[in-house]
Amino acid sequence: MEADKPKKVTIFQTAKRSLQFFRIGLAAKKLQRTQNEIERLLAKQALVGLFADARGITMKVGQLFAGNDGSTPFQALVEGIEPLPLKTLIPLLETAFGKKIKSVFRSIEPAIAAASLGQVHLAELKNGDEVAVKIRYPDISDAVDAELRLVGLLPGIGPVSRWGFDLDAYKRSLRDNMHRELDYRSEAQRQDYFGRAVQVAGLRVPEVYKDLCSEGVLVQSRAQGVLIDKISDWSEQDRRSIAQTLMLTLFKSLFVAGEVHGDPHPGNIFYSHDENGRPLVTLLDYGCTITIAEQRRLALLKLIVGCRERSAIKPLDCFSALGFDSKKLAPISGSLPALCQILFRPFLVSHPFSPDQWRLGPAFNDLLGDYRWWFRSAGPSDLFLLMRAFQGLIQQLQQLDINLPWWPLLQQAVGRELIQQAMAYELPVIEQEATATALSFDQQASKLCVCVTDGGEQRVSLAMPAEAALDLEHLIPENVLERIIRSGKIDLKQLSYSLRANGITPQQLFIFNDGSKTYKVWLE
Repeated sequence: MEADKPKKVTIFQTAKRSLQFFRIGLAAKKLQRTQNEIERLLAKQALVGLFADARGITMKVGQLFAGNDGSTPFQALVEGIEPLPLKTLIPLLETAFGKKIKSVFRSIEPAIAAASLGQVHLAELKNGDEVAVKIRYPDISDAVDAELRLVGLLPGIGPVSRWGFDLDAYKRSLRDNMHRELDYRSEAQRQDYFGRAVQVAGLRVPEVYKDLCSEGVLVQSRAQGVLIDKISDWSEQDRRSIAQTLMLTLFKSLFVAGEVHGDPHPGNIFYSHDENGRPLVTLLDYGCTITIAEQRRLALLKLIVGCRERSAIKPLDCFSALGFDSKKLAPISGSLPALCQILFRPFLVSHPFSPDQWRLGPAFNDLLGDYRWWFRSAGPSDLFLLMRAFQGLIQQLQQLDINLPWWPLLQQAVGRELIQQAMAYELPVIEQEATATALSFDQQASKLCVCVTDGGEQRVSLAMPAEAALDLEHLIPENVLERIIRSGKIDLKQLSYSLRANGITPQQLFIFNDGSKTYKVWLE
């Protein structure tokens, strides 16, 4: 009978988490359908309560809502939920230390808030050091395993099925990351490495007390500060300093250290001033970090620089080195130079860039249409964590109301030598059939040209970014568009499709004669 006990616990946990998922699904559905603002607020509060009660992976999803929503109910998940009583966790601490807590701490306080996998207590060591003690919840490993089993049952439907997403790879990535987050020894090692490898002015990484860390307990130096929503009234100079620290931290961690903080929700960053009054950013919680191998770091840097300089580099080769499926990308390889112009737009200028001008989603969709799913399905399964890190940075810049020059700061973070190393890096050879139609950046047209003559005299001469060629139907005046369509000689939809498939390269797009007027449109 004892041998059957773990199996019974597993079945019970899975059933319990299934019920929680079902309740959250119903609450989310109700929120989606609710129109009245008061009812929406009440629905959000109910949904937050369910997220908080579930903890584990489910609560992490709720924290993502907080990052995007910014409303008061979801903010509660960022600032913390009702913690467990300290007396419940003392046996866990004493088991981890192998001794009574009185022999380790002068004092330890009840937790004021709790997170998704554990809760933090402020304490003072016997030597007088002030520390924070993160304690993993009892039985949270079983709860997370139950959630992961439910994730494993998710079917491949919709875009996941149609566009060939490797759902198993995403499930494995989620499983591996959650198991790493549950092991505080692993987190302590990564936090220690991050603190040594990512040296940025204005950044503080709490010191880890390795001899006191175990699988379920992490002890680190105490951090103080406020969350980002409390610093909107700080001076512009302070907010700009903070924004630069955040950006340099991401760039240096990605390209130099190869270890990126993958959980940038607002509750993981404290803001304060040091003893000299300078702004200080304290980065917390290293349970979810992304390890980026040197090959991938160099390929990404080469891709950004090649896009900026419009060099002879082929984006397909770089994407392949980043872990993308080159065979999947081959049918849209002609669009990759233009796609990079969209993805890396902040790096293409040297002046401060406003994220509000990016329009990343609409521009991405305009370029690829439904094939955006093909591009996403070709990407490696850990890509969503890296995208989450950049999304977190963009949200922080918007909340700080600060625009920064991305390219100069990237140069500052990585240095000239690493950029030269990236440009000299020889990309791995990929199969020939996958590169047959691959275009390089220097083959990409730089501008769309329009010339209108009337009776042989030039009336209009325009030049605009080459990507505008994908939206000719909306650029052409309605009366002219109607006559082009009636003529049946020019298929603008087919022209747009051809540009997406084969690339926005220098070429004549069309000449349309309309009485005494001639409309000539080309790329150069």
